[in-house]
Amino acid sequence: MMVKLMMLSMDKLFHNLLLSLLNKKAILVCLLISLFAVSFNSSAAGVTPYTGKKLTQASELAQNDHLDKAIKVLTSYDPKADYDKAFVNRVLAIYYWQAEQPKSSITALKKAVGLNVLEPKVQWQANRMLGDILYSEQDFANAAKEYRNTLAVKYTPSGADKTQFKKDTNEVYFRLAAAYYQQQQWAQVRSSVIRYQAPDAKKRLQALRMQVIAEFRLKQWGNAEGTLTHLIRLEPNNKAWWQQQISTQLQQHKNQSALETYSLAKKHNLEFTANDYKSLSQLYAQNKIPERGARILEEMFQAYPESKTVTNQKTQAYYYQMAREWPQAIASWEALAKRDAQYYWPLTQLYIQQKDYNKANQVIDKAQPYAKKSEFGLAKIQLLYRLEKYNDALAEAKRLNEVQPSASAQTWIVFLNNKLQSQSQDELQGMSS
Repeated sequence: MMVKLMMLSMDKLFHNLLLSLLNKKAILVCLLISLFAVSFNSSAAGVTPYTGKKLTQASELAQNDHLDKAIKVLTSYDPKADYDKAFVNRVLAIYYWQAEQPKSSITALKKAVGLNVLEPKVQWQANRMLGDILYSEQDFANAAKEYRNTLAVKYTPSGADKTQFKKDTNEVYFRLAAAYYQQQQWAQVRSSVIRYQAPDAKKRLQALRMQVIAEFRLKQWGNAEGTLTHLIRLEPNNKAWWQQQISTQLQQHKNQSALETYSLAKKHNLEFTANDYKSLSQLYAQNKIPERGARILEEMFQAYPESKTVTNQKTQAYYYQMAREWPQAIASWEALAKRDAQYYWPLTQLYIQQKDYNKANQVIDKAQPYAKKSEFGLAKIQLLYRLEKYNDALAEAKRLNEVQPSASAQTWIVFLNNKLQSQSQDELQGMSS
């Protein structure tokens, strides 16, 4: 349950982060760089002279803040050659974006890249632009498709462009992972993000967060453990990473590692809230280490005395009992019974189970109002029998059978009658001898 809540919280946080990843300002910078190149190289880009003239005319209008006129120049022109069509639509997409018409920009870019006639470098850039705009419009499926198309473009950069191309390709892998993330395609998220080489600590943190969520969704506990180790190094004061590290280790049955992680978290002086302690205790109990869960609750009681509620003490008592830590379980039920008389009943049962019949006899009558008649009666019979009060036990069995006839009560009656008869015979033989 704790892991689920943390994952939901992280998902919400990361959703907002990824939506802001490709903001309009970032895309506009990318597009303007492309526009700068188009404006000054249109005549040498392989377009026909007339197309070059139209592009220059539109560029001059755009630079003088007449975007609507620049768009009209290009939309009213229908070039014949596929290359000219692709080139014009690519430029038109930039103007549409500047004019805050993203849908028209997408349509123009799709025409440009769909013809597949641009130079590899330009084709690569156009595909990436299309992916970015689709992402900004939250069309994540098509954004992912265009990022894949970008990576599939056969472009070999020259020596001067190699460094920038490597950097840009690296960024596309991150954006592809982000697009998959928004679609909850976890296997694809992980396969994309692990190819990303973060240029700085901030970006590395973003990538690792995305990666660990994918690994949790895929239940790849071993991979998640490794990723969380990196996250803890980057953010040692983020207790969520420590808690999730414990969770992944418990999922792999690495109980000792989980305990060591918990100890390290405490040594880092992380401030655990009462809810953190409670969540951790539940996590240990769910992973069949209830004794550790009970002890963590004790730490919670010491750190936050107000958390020592009847409900939390009851949970601790159950954890000790599940762990077969009988002295601690008994002590917990004793403390609870002093606060609320209804807990004399589980305390009585535990005393009997642990053969502490004298103590059970001291409290069993206090438990009567809180137990079912049949269960209480059978427990009282057993207790009296263990105390060798056979007549009292037989009387109790008969009373129970009158109120609630049962095979169990009748069996006790037969057994106790036989016991008393045997006892009488033994006494008579002893006297005669």
